[in-house]
Amino acid sequence: MADALPPETRQYISDNGLGFTNFDIKINYDYWSTNEILKSVLPQELVADGAPASFAATGHIAHLNLRDEYLPYKHLIGKIVLDKNKNLRTVVNKVNTIDDHDSEFRVFKMEVIAGDPDFNVVLNESDCSFVFDFSKVYWNSRLQAEHKRLIDMFQPGEVIVDGFAGVGPFAVPAAKKGCFVMGSDLNPESAAALQGNAERNK
Repeated sequence: MADALPPETRQYISDNGLGFTNFDIKINYDYWSTNEILKSVLPQELVADGAPASFAATGHIAHLNLRDEYLPYKHLIGKIVLDKNKNLRTVVNKVNTIDDHDSEFRVFKMEVIAGDPDFNVVLNESDCSFVFDFSKVYWNSRLQAEHKRLIDMFQPGEVIVDGFAGVGPFAVPAAKKGCFVMGSDLNPESAAALQGNAERNK
């Protein structure tokens, strides 16, 4: 080990009575990140530009959007994502888009690739608690900043009309803030969740 050091470094160590100590370090599965593990187990040609380690979290659910080349390994990918994120219980992969002709209510079909087949989500946002079935309604966790931006603009006593209210990410916090809110949604599942969330956050 010392032979690999520059001469001036070896001289400094010698002059100051320093030395080396051997340590045994055991590195197990918990040490490595999701990205590192995926890069080590997937074919190299699939991870040359990065591994499919990113996801959107909605409550206990991780939502992936895997490209076609990753689909033969989807269960392995899902298991690793689940292993490395202890707050998750379910990993799903999107199998269509909300723009498909059969997505009238802007929901996408999904398949469970790891964990429990439980789509019933409880999450907190804007000081409110939301409960809904993620497989039956539209929710995008990446819009949290936009939700907050608009809610911060609302003032108590204002009238807010939300014709596409979903499960209530705008309508419910606005009502809690003291606004007069009228909210609706074409999707019956979203409308039912909206009503439940409104009651829950009074």
